[in-house]
Amino acid sequence: MAEIETYIVNPDTPEIDICARWRAETFSVLGGSVEQERRTLNRFAADQTRQVALIAKRGTVPVGTCLLVPSEIEPNHQVSPWLAGLFVAPDHRRHGAGAVLVRAIEAQARLRGFARIFLYTTSAAGFYQRLGWDLVEHTDWKGFGRTAFMSRTIQLTSLQT
Repeated sequence: MAEIETYIVNPDTPEIDICARWRAETFSVLGGSVEQERRTLNRFAADQTRQVALIAKRGTVPVGTCLLVPSEIEPNHQVSPWLAGLFVAPDHRRHGAGAVLVRAIEAQARLRGFARIFLYTTSAAGFYQRLGWDLVEHTDWKGFGRTAFMSRTIQLTSLQT
């Protein structure tokens, strides 16, 4: 079986279409159509200074996506940046794609000089804790009930001379 690799999603690439479809179908809180998500992702992907969209592929097959965003939609906490929108296609779950995407987002945050990253989850706190994330507190985010607010300290690499 081919190894899972991640790629940065650039504007107007075929990956935008699949990511837009996944996001429109999965994240009802966004309330957007596939076309709205496509436009949003194209704008998002055009500026990668503080944010990035990633897609994971096994060989040539897209298996998941995840974002590094400067702010979460209506956050209860005013911190930055956020891991957001982690999605793995159902046929590819429990084969490592989620962990690969989380690690890749952490690496992207590190490249941008961030020492800490945050997320909200209603159902996957255990998954993130296994990857080294810490539960900060439980909160009621946007009426979704008990939501875990989590963080991870990122080891910034220093240049050795």
